[in-house]
Amino acid sequence: MDLIVSINGPAWFNTFDSIFQILFAVVTLIIAAFSYKAYKLMQERKYKYFCAGFFMMSAGFFVISLSNLLIYTRFYDGIVTRLAEFNLANLFYMVHIFLMLLSYMLLLVIAMKLQQRRLIALLFAFILLFTVFSYQYYLKFHIISFMLLAFMAWQFYDNYKEKKNLNSGLVFSSFYMLAFAELFFLAMIFMPLLYVVGHAMQLIGFGLLLAMFMRVESLTKEKKRR
Repeated sequence: MDLIVSINGPAWFNTFDSIFQILFAVVTLIIAAFSYKAYKLMQERKYKYFCAGFFMMSAGFFVISLSNLLIYTRFYDGIVTRLAEFNLANLFYMVHIFLMLLSYMLLLVIAMKLQQRRLIALLFAFILLFTVFSYQYYLKFHIISFMLLAFMAWQFYDNYKEKKNLNSGLVFSSFYMLAFAELFFLAMIFMPLLYVVGHAMQLIGFGLLLAMFMRVESLTKEKKRR
C-alpha cells in the first residue's frame, strides 16, 4: 500500500480529527451506557441493539483515533519500517470500517424491526466480505455508510411522523445529520475543507442523540420519585 487511507482532510486538521474521533468515541460509549441502563429497566430488545451498536461504534472511533495519533506523533519512527507503518495503519482502518459498519447494521436491525436471524447473519456476512475484499476503502465505506444512515433516518422520520414527540424527533434529526456528514466526507475529495464540516455535522448528530438519552434518563428518574 502506498498511502495511509485514514489520513484525510486539510493538513492543519490532522491532529484535530483524532481529537474529534476520541470525543465521538466517548460520546457513543456514554450512549451505549444509557442504552444498557434503558434495557435493564424496560427489557426492550431495541435498547439491547442500541447498546451493542454504539459500543461497536465507540470501539471503531477509538481504533482509528489511536492509529492516526501514532502516525501524527511519529511514534512508529525508528520502531517499524515505513512500509510496515503503512500496512499497520491501513489494517487499523479496516478494523475501524468493520466496527462502524457492524454498528450501523445493528442500528438498522432496530430501525427496520428485523426479527429473522438468517437475514441478520446475511447482513453480517456482507459487511465482513466488504471489509476483507473491497478496494478504494474510503470512497466505498462512506457511500455505504451514507446509504445505511440515510435509510435509517428515513425510517426514524416515519416513526417521528407517527409519534410526533421530542424524543423521536431528536433520533430522526440525529441520523439525518450523521447521514449528511457522510456526503461531506465524500465531497472532501474535491474540497478537503469539507472533511472538517463532516466532523462538525457528526458532532451535532451524536450530540442530539446523547441529548435524547439524557432526556429519557431524566424523565425516568422523575417517574421513580413519584
